[in-house]
Amino acid sequence: MRILVTGAGSNIGKGIVARLREAGHSLVLSDLVPLPDLPQFADVPFVQCDIQAGFGLEGAAQGCDLLLHLPAWHGIHSRVKTEADFWRLNVDGTFWALQAARSAGISRLVFLSSQSWHDHYGKYGFTKQVGEELCEYHRRNHGLRYVAIRPHDFTPWGDDYLNRYGARLLYGGVDREDVLGYVEAAVEHLGPELPGGADPEGLVVDAVRPNVYSEEQVREWEDDPLAACDRVFPGSGDLVKRYGIDVRRRPSVVAGGEEGAGAAIGYTPTRHFGTFLEELRALDAAGGPDAVRALTCPY
Repeated sequence: MRILVTGAGSNIGKGIVARLREAGHSLVLSDLVPLPDLPQFADVPFVQCDIQAGFGLEGAAQGCDLLLHLPAWHGIHSRVKTEADFWRLNVDGTFWALQAARSAGISRLVFLSSQSWHDHYGKYGFTKQVGEELCEYHRRNHGLRYVAIRPHDFTPWGDDYLNRYGARLLYGGVDREDVLGYVEAAVEHLGPELPGGADPEGLVVDAVRPNVYSEEQVREWEDDPLAACDRVFPGSGDLVKRYGIDVRRRPSVVAGGEEGAGAAIGYTPTRHFGTFLEELRALDAAGGPDAVRALTCPY
């Protein structure tokens, strides 16, 4: 397929462009500012435009089969962005992108939403709720097929690999690689044309980590967190203690984690606190604490 990627320079854009190119798709990229000089962006058509006004996007959409819409202010921007900022990018930007897709004959959309949708009246969650409603409006009125992906927390973790990335996976966080997997699977799910006369589908998929423990297994966690962690993830207690990973709170069990939230689009997430511990153990064996504490977020 030929895919228009809006917000191509974003966190997910930087990761998904390489995956889509490797899968054989041709791309047109768009963003407000020029893209960074990265290999995945080389030799790919780029249209610079402000999606909040939509100017220039209709031309970029011509000849494309699917729109992958990524731009948004997120919860981490709440302190520095106003309600008007959130509305202009998250709502107006989505509206104009969908209008450009419609004018170009694009009938397939992957929309990056958020678990903050559940916080309907928060500054961020409200705009994502409206964004999903715009997707559904275009499905009902213009025959758009879409998949809205709702990731949990996958923000860049700076230099705090142990807690901002690792421990976060116990408390609802999802690994970025899994979010990329959900998005790529949504694109492939929308690839085949619908049979004539079939109603266009609108899917909402929770991009969450898998549950690798039950409520029962973590019920008494806070009585002795290190021992409980070692029971659930055998051999982890010493590693957690050595690196001061904060596991004092009882881990969460993610809604939909057992059933497989990505089943509708054929994706199964694979990364969780246990896989983080495996990576940490390998880093520790190779370079010790200095190597571990020097690690910074690659995205």
